[in-house]
Amino acid sequence: MRWIVLIAIGAWFLFGNPAKTFANWLWSDSAAPWETVDAFYYPNRSDLGDFLSQRGLGSLQECRDWVYSVAASRRDPNLTRGDYECGIGRVDDFNGIAIYRLSAS
Repeated sequence: MRWIVLIAIGAWFLFGNPAKTFANWLWSDSAAPWETVDAFYYPNRSDLGDFLSQRGLGSLQECRDWVYSVAASRRDPNLTRGDYECGIGRVDDFNGIAIYRLSAS
């Protein structure tokens, strides 16, 4: 029985993503200590093709602070015209599109 458990854990490390799994368990709504956060600010919520981004932030709060400071500099401090998204824990890229463990706003 012990060998089956060891093989299962080894397969999880080999084929799975233990860091992502632990992050989902312990930090289900925020960034894990080893993850970064990428901020995306959309000045016009009707045109998501136009955006500014800041990568490698340390927390969800840093993402929000950056977004609101950029929005304020563009005369939209309450995000009445714009919108934003924070990508937490970049996992992979698929055809040039970043995939994150978690997305928040």
